[in-house]
Amino acid sequence: MSFQRVVNSLHIIFLSSGKTLLELGPYLILGILLSELLKRYKWKKLVSGINKIPLYVSIPAATILGILSPLCTYGTVPIVIRLLADGVSPAALITFLSVSSLMNPQLFIITWGGLGPEIAVARLATVFLFGILLGTVLNFIPSSYILRKEISPVTPPEKNCSQSRYSEKGIKGFLRDFRNNLQYVGFYFLMGITLGAAIEHIVPAQYIIALFKPGRFLSLFIASALSVPLYACGGGAIPLIRSLINQGMSKASALAFLFVGPATRITPLMALASAIRPVFLVCYVITLILYALLFGLIPFT
Repeated sequence: MSFQRVVNSLHIIFLSSGKTLLELGPYLILGILLSELLKRYKWKKLVSGINKIPLYVSIPAATILGILSPLCTYGTVPIVIRLLADGVSPAALITFLSVSSLMNPQLFIITWGGLGPEIAVARLATVFLFGILLGTVLNFIPSSYILRKEISPVTPPEKNCSQSRYSEKGIKGFLRDFRNNLQYVGFYFLMGITLGAAIEHIVPAQYIIALFKPGRFLSLFIASALSVPLYACGGGAIPLIRSLINQGMSKASALAFLFVGPATRITPLMALASAIRPVFLVCYVITLILYALLFGLIPFT
């Protein structure tokens, strides 16, 4: 490839990235703003209220709270550990912990803006149904099989996880947390935009169609497998998946990627491992992947 062709390719990728940034940037900012506002609520008090409602209502309630929670997994674990000591249902708490790593308001808004309402709602429904099924099954498993014998709070190793503790009050604290969140998510967002633009320009569409052809079980498996190394951050995954869909990726494969990716990142898995047994954690990951594959087989246009 000549130098001029390289320059032309970079120019096209740059222009495409800029266009995507202008389209998706407002959704990213809106999602972060909502996340920072929700962080100001006392989630420990909200989740502890699960014990005051009937068992058949507690699992849906834990699932909804997990979806609404803006806390990262490391921020959720100390709350869960404390509430376990207070006697709150382990099934409801583990459901809350799991679902909060799969979906939050910020992710929903970015998904809506980047991939459209259909995929955003489908992603939300996928997570909600998984939370209900997970909590229901956990109700029939003794907690000694799920929880570690000695549970202690962990210190988050990621600097970006400002949600791991309650934020400083006031406008100054809000702006600081917003800036930190924007810097972290924005970095991966730009990486995802650039990678997606490069794929659109360099990789022929027929290759993407061949890999992620609609209706193929193998395509769902490939999407799930690729999400493990490629899903670094929700903000970065959306523009990448958007580019793949433009190239021919099926929406079912996109949904499988977006479901498995956030749950199998090393940071949420490490946080989960601080509260649940390793054997159960392995079973949990396998169940996630199988659920994504089976859910992806549902006709999705």
